[in-house]
Amino acid sequence: MPRRPPGSSLTAARELCLEVTKDPSVRPLVVASWQRSIEHEVKSSCLDAPYLENANLDSPLARAALPILNRLHEQLADDPVSTMVTNRDGVVLSRMVSHEGLTTRLNRVHLAPGHVFSERYVGTNGIGTALASGRPVMISGSEHYVEALRDFHCAAVPILHPTRRTLLGAFNLTTSLQGSAGMLMALARSVAGQIESEIAAISSRRERALFQDYMDACSSVRPGPVLALNRDVVMMNEQLSTAVTGPDHYALIDHAREIADDPRFEGTRSIALPSGRVAELRVSRSRREDSDAGAIFRVRVIGRPQPGPVVSVGGARSSLGLVGSSRPWLRAVAESEAAFIAGTWLHLVGEAGVGKSTLVESLHRAHGGGGPLAMVEAPLSESPHATELWLSHINDLLAEPSNVVVLCDVHLLGDHVRKQLRSLLARLDRTATGQLVMTSQPSMVGADDQLDRLCGASVEVPPLRHRYGDIEHLVRFFLLKYRPSGESSCSSEALAMLQRCPWPENVRQLEPVIRGFARRPSGRILRVEDLPPECRVSSHRVLTTIEALERDAILRGLMDRNSNVQRTAQDLGISRATIYRKMRRYGIVPSSLT
Repeated sequence: MPRRPPGSSLTAARELCLEVTKDPSVRPLVVASWQRSIEHEVKSSCLDAPYLENANLDSPLARAALPILNRLHEQLADDPVSTMVTNRDGVVLSRMVSHEGLTTRLNRVHLAPGHVFSERYVGTNGIGTALASGRPVMISGSEHYVEALRDFHCAAVPILHPTRRTLLGAFNLTTSLQGSAGMLMALARSVAGQIESEIAAISSRRERALFQDYMDACSSVRPGPVLALNRDVVMMNEQLSTAVTGPDHYALIDHAREIADDPRFEGTRSIALPSGRVAELRVSRSRREDSDAGAIFRVRVIGRPQPGPVVSVGGARSSLGLVGSSRPWLRAVAESEAAFIAGTWLHLVGEAGVGKSTLVESLHRAHGGGGPLAMVEAPLSESPHATELWLSHINDLLAEPSNVVVLCDVHLLGDHVRKQLRSLLARLDRTATGQLVMTSQPSMVGADDQLDRLCGASVEVPPLRHRYGDIEHLVRFFLLKYRPSGESSCSSEALAMLQRCPWPENVRQLEPVIRGFARRPSGRILRVEDLPPECRVSSHRVLTTIEALERDAILRGLMDRNSNVQRTAQDLGISRATIYRKMRRYGIVPSSLT
């Protein structure tokens, strides 16, 4: 059989999609999903549902759904129907099926826990299309994009958080094409509704438990400042609300949320506030109702607010020439510089876009002694041959003492490659090797990571939302960078809005905002109306391209209609309930747009 030329599968898929779009009987939802599948370059002739080895299958959603699915499993008996729950990314968290024949067929197409069935990988399918469209969908037979799935009926319904109305995942029912699909969607809607009700009940119990613990803390003999929070609720007593205001307030909440989200942390943590004061947070977990209802913090604020630094034209800089003068940033720079000068292997931990690479490059320029700097990315393939070549390359680089070797994003390494890298580094004689720096993201780093412990120093690079004072310096720096004549400035109103932004992508997100203004033939002063829609939201989530387009459309509509939500919904062709749900999802507050 002659081999098809590269891209012929994608070309055939495009041609088939064109035929489908001309058929008036094909639903617009399916046509739109096929078009997205082509944009994702999914191969219709090959099923690729990746498996996540470290997926968290025991999530709150999976636990909430379990008793409901157990009851349904008993009712379905030996019917050839499978029930599944997935997270918002399309990862299958649980699957129940009592029909042996269907189990075998599902395993053949990898429709099993740990596998990802988003449209990005599998194209049009019940799970992925429900998550992408945000609505209940029924995908049957040839409506599936990948040929291997065309023997199934799939009915999937998104599961939304009961109060935030954000997408949590999906419930899916799958049966063979020969099976009856008549009541499949009705049953899927019913079960998804039951799961949402159970999540609401759990959330209500948690909030009541958190409130009771908060009241107990406030009514103690010497309560002091008290903070209580979980993902939905923030409570603080008057002593705390009067003691911590402005940027300090937002920084305290951000730090407390991060501590609360780390179930391993207990005890006391000291954090630097933007004003120069220090807040000591002593945490205790609320565990009533046998669930983690949130965290209670007893807060002690130390010191007095310090006057802010004088901002030079180019922005405040550290000793390495890096922009920023906030205490968390300067501490990270100083600790990194001390380790680098001492020749200690260094691990930089920080969110994407915080400036880890920029920090390393500055350290190398200042203290690298003229030796080369080598940035090494994670291997594209983890096959034995590719891994061996990658490890050999690292070994060769470190064999030269004058080299500075940066292993970028080590959190992306699989367990097998990580283990081999750990073994390689442990064997090296550090007195005769180059300087090693590793970078990773904090949410991906385990507390007992042996690879991390090979480094003599570990430094956390703070996110931009914890560096409120540095935003003004960075804005001035980027204005001068892209308008070297220095005639541009930023209005106080625009700066205040920039400082309120959560910046989920950190400095990497701020720079293009200023660059976009600087490259426009506009005035000399950056004003509120010059800022893009992303600067007018409070959500910390990193959005997909489609989500960002949707968010921007809502923002522009609200600004055009003077924050009139009903008229904006009419313009966009969606209901008021839908636009309010999406506004909550994207952190859009209409009052902040006028």
